[in-house]
Amino acid sequence: MKPTEVASSVYRLGTDWTNFYLVRDGPEYALVDTGFPDYFERFERGLAALGAALAAVEGVVLTHHHIDHAGAAQRLRLSCGGRVIVHAGDAAAVRGKRRSYVPPGVVRQCWRPHMIRFLAHGLAAGGARYWAVEAAEQIVDEDQRLDLPGRPRPIHMPGHTPGHSSVALEERGVVFCGDALVNLDCATGQRGVRLHRFNEDPATALASLDRLETIDGDTILFGHGDPWTGPLRRALAQARERSGFKPSRRATAKADRCVT
Repeated sequence: MKPTEVASSVYRLGTDWTNFYLVRDGPEYALVDTGFPDYFERFERGLAALGAALAAVEGVVLTHHHIDHAGAAQRLRLSCGGRVIVHAGDAAAVRGKRRSYVPPGVVRQCWRPHMIRFLAHGLAAGGARYWAVEAAEQIVDEDQRLDLPGRPRPIHMPGHTPGHSSVALEERGVVFCGDALVNLDCATGQRGVRLHRFNEDPATALASLDRLETIDGDTILFGHGDPWTGPLRRALAQARERSGFKPSRRATAKADRCVT
């Protein structure tokens, strides 16, 4: 199962439910997120399909602590010897020093058929057990490029979780949103760019979108849903509109200029 190349030397792995990504720089690789614990097998097969060995993986940047994004990080670290890096706000959960919890509101949506299928998939993929990464490193200098293949730059975007970070590959015009934005609502199955349905602090999650306004990206990659190809500002405008946010005329004109 060869991974899909969604941007220059950036490969999508995972399932219809949850994505994670490989970034290649020469013979070396980095990961953005890892998916559920049992997604490790998908990672192994995908890497082999690209003709690379486990030792080629230098590390993984986690967007946040939830098990559908960080679940296979410990297995990856033990197998590859690579680094695991996460923002300070989520480091304790990833290290197992405090409990990693599901986002608020999940239980109230369990009546939805699509949500039931998502949760069942998560359980089947090892989601009942959290594999803590005691050796996880903490992002020290926010917005500084990491010494990993592709030179990824974490962008702290709290709201979904306290330490949620998106990741930019600025030279390639790629932004990994994690769960700051989604292109698939896991509760309803609806497609389209929007805020995640479940956020610890919805107002902060919405305000955090401002941190992406200065990023010149045209390939937007999500933890949930298909890639977005087009101006990042247009995706941000769509997410704000669906949230009920009313942008100023100036912001709307700016987004329109970006599209045209």
